[in-house]
Amino acid sequence: MRTLKQLRAALATLNARAAAKLGEIDDGMEADAVRAIEQDHEGILAEIEEVKAEIAEREAEEAETRVRPTAGAAAEAAALAVRSERERVSTITDLAQRARAPELGAEHVRSGTTVDAFRTALLEHMVAQESAAPTDSNVRAHVGAEENEKRRGLMVEALSYGLGAPLPQAGPSEGARQYMGRGLVDLAADSVNFRGGRMLNARQVDEIFTRASHSTSDFPIIFEGAINRTLEQRFALAQPTFKRFARKRNFRDFRPDTTVKIGDFPMLQQVLETGEIKYGSFVEGKEQVRAFSYAIALRVTRQMLINDDLGAISELLSSYGASVALFEEVTFYATAFNGKLADNKDVFHADHANLAAAGTVIDVDNVGKARAAMSKQKSASGNPLLSNSPKILLVGPDKLTEAEKLLASITPATVANVNIFSGRLEPLESSQLTGNAWYLLTDPAAGSNYRWGYLEGYEAPRVRMDEPFGQQGFAMSVEHDFGCGATDSRFAYKNPGA
Repeated sequence: MRTLKQLRAALATLNARAAAKLGEIDDGMEADAVRAIEQDHEGILAEIEEVKAEIAEREAEEAETRVRPTAGAAAEAAALAVRSERERVSTITDLAQRARAPELGAEHVRSGTTVDAFRTALLEHMVAQESAAPTDSNVRAHVGAEENEKRRGLMVEALSYGLGAPLPQAGPSEGARQYMGRGLVDLAADSVNFRGGRMLNARQVDEIFTRASHSTSDFPIIFEGAINRTLEQRFALAQPTFKRFARKRNFRDFRPDTTVKIGDFPMLQQVLETGEIKYGSFVEGKEQVRAFSYAIALRVTRQMLINDDLGAISELLSSYGASVALFEEVTFYATAFNGKLADNKDVFHADHANLAAAGTVIDVDNVGKARAAMSKQKSASGNPLLSNSPKILLVGPDKLTEAEKLLASITPATVANVNIFSGRLEPLESSQLTGNAWYLLTDPAAGSNYRWGYLEGYEAPRVRMDEPFGQQGFAMSVEHDFGCGATDSRFAYKNPGA
């Protein structure tokens, strides 16, 4: 049998478990998972009531023990008082448990409330709780909204696969499978509760899409969500080359963002016998980069909708996913790659010690000279860099074969033919580079001359849909917030090429 102290410790533990169990409920949970947590919570509350009842009984027993009957009338009076107290505690606890208000009962037990007074207080409590409780209609509306939101998400997932979004290795989710293989007209008909069967003529299809295009229907949300999901995943498959050597840092807004180029940490100096520690200083260079908003409009025609032509829409989205990636590539090389720095000089400039005086072929000796020039770069304070090794050999289409020949792993016949750069440099080609120039660049983790990024919260192109007045079909705008720019000159080297 547990002591009163042990019972009170157990009660505190159960209260903590009950609070933690409710904390497991998350807004994105399935309804079944929420109900399971609520059932576990009710079980813990039942245990709490049992422990509280046992505590009340034990407290009454201790009160009886404290009253030591002497003899005669005094003893009888004391025993009667103990029995009366036990009956009061038991009655109040029982009433509180049946009304599902155990905390209220415990409070009145401690305060010495009589049974009659507690009945009045309990009645007032129950009336107040009933007034504050949600009505059945509100509960049903909340559950219905959750079910509708879940159904809409499953339809978005299924339609995105129909539009060409890559399927995960495990396949579609269990809930989305019921909507797989269904066309646009089927989803639109479901969204407006069309009950005309599935043998539809062109006029019925037109009517369904007209009704489904209204803001009160779920179809525009489902269609837009599926297109966005497809475009985002198609876009992720087409990676521009500059992301291999430029650093990513997103923008908080569209204002110019200043990138501070710290020279280096001041070199340590010996502490003199006087104990004086000398102050160092930083040398800063400021480069500004900003994001811009870009967009283009396209249209899903009435003919595509009536024909239920997911293939045509999929091809449209496929080309736009690659087109946005190409847009980033063109924008970077046109504006950032050899843009001007804060000193009003191009990134690759003789004053920056990163431009060969004369163009040469790509061979071991000339790549070695470029590497040596990068290693000799100084910080803004004039100190040598700890390491500034190239990782990438960047060329245009005209120099790709020459670069691959240099970096090919071939066993040399003589020591003089050893290729020291085989396996150390990675060839990278961009169609945006023309002519014979070639470049060495460092790994962006070690340092980079460039920054690129998106507006925070918009990591991929997005689609917004509209039904313009007086035009058939849906209008869509593909929007993208992107920025890039040059921020340094020490982490790359250019050779104009032979």
